[in-house]
Amino acid sequence: MKFGRTLLLAASILVIATPALAANGGGSGGGGGPSSGGSVGNFDPAKRYEEGKQLLKAKEWKKAEKAFDDVLNVAARDPNSNYMMALAQAGQEDYKNARKYFRNAVKYQNNFPQAMGWLGAVEAKLGDAGKANEQKTALTKLKTACAGTCPDAGNIDAAIAQIDAALTAPDAPLQVAGQFARFASANDGDAAYLLASGLINEGRYEDALYSLRAAAVALGPHADVLTYQGFANRKLHNYETAIRYYSAALKLDPAHRGANEYLGEYYVEIGDLSKAKQQLAKLDRICKFGCEEAEELRRWISGGKS
Repeated sequence: MKFGRTLLLAASILVIATPALAANGGGSGGGGGPSSGGSVGNFDPAKRYEEGKQLLKAKEWKKAEKAFDDVLNVAARDPNSNYMMALAQAGQEDYKNARKYFRNAVKYQNNFPQAMGWLGAVEAKLGDAGKANEQKTALTKLKTACAGTCPDAGNIDAAIAQIDAALTAPDAPLQVAGQFARFASANDGDAAYLLASGLINEGRYEDALYSLRAAAVALGPHADVLTYQGFANRKLHNYETAIRYYSAALKLDPAHRGANEYLGEYYVEIGDLSKAKQQLAKLDRICKFGCEEAEELRRWISGGKS
């Protein structure tokens, strides 16, 4: 599937710097940017996630906690929702609960420097310097792999500094308020997603994943973003990760055309034509009058994939 051209647009997800964002046309299953749709029944997790972000900015910690609890009820393994919930707990100085959610965020995304920095700081705050240093060691490995050139370079340095400060003065208060000074808007999340679609079109899958992570921090759990995260990982042969993202997308939106198509393509790649045909049958039910995704998967099954 081809995606549209990109137009550069700068933005930031948090007060710590993130990659430059951009906007273009395209989409994987619903038209427009991802903030314009996606729901589980009558509940829109992306909308509720945005409400939670605004409550964090207003320091309405308990209300933010409720918002992210609602999101986690339908997307328990979403790293960004766990991260935001942890910040809501930290704002209330409930560091034990904050630690639980920061641990979840790192568990579900093992290269999430902001969450790793906060987790290390909270571990130090709770008196476990060993666990704090584990996060610092993991961040140091990310820093070595990044070599100062990846989009996360600034985030990694800031996270290491955050842990060092907490280890030096574990009794000092952990400041949460400044974290929200430059939260990206839903429009910025759309822009990051659309930049990723252009990078995917160019075969730049690693770069696309950075932009998709930026989109996910801004937008929360959304089937369009999850689908492209699955697609980019599949192209990098990270098959287990790809399946996890496709499954998360389809849990949010079982009729998502892009996720169903790409899952079918995965089955073709591994030689399971029976399951690929099941995905095609599902797409044919979803697309009563036909759609590009069904025709593309049909070509893959028939041996005509490009």
